[in-house]
Amino acid sequence: MQHYKYASVTLLIVLMPSQRKRIGFLPTVEVQDIINKICASENISQSKVTGILVEEAIKARASISSSVKINEKVKNNNHIDNELNLVKEFLEYKKFKILFKKAISEEMN
Repeated sequence: MQHYKYASVTLLIVLMPSQRKRIGFLPTVEVQDIINKICASENISQSKVTGILVEEAIKARASISSSVKINEKVKNNNHIDNELNLVKEFLEYKKFKILFKKAISEEMN
């Protein structure tokens, strides 16, 4: 756990320990430049920018994986629908065959 303590002549602030652990991140030079540009344009710290970018990446990845799951469900449903349509067509064919035989036998009589 981390403890933070700040003291001044007029103010004493003690932050409670956090259960979360600090994450170290050493970006590439290119990524660091992008982070610096975002920091300058949005007037926020590198830590906040990094946190926001990580959250957005995780959310994007989660939405991608959930959309893949949805696509798999759609494919499975399409497969089931195709099988159902084949069964319906087969039953219609059998019904047609029975009616056709009946019509032929009545015609012969």
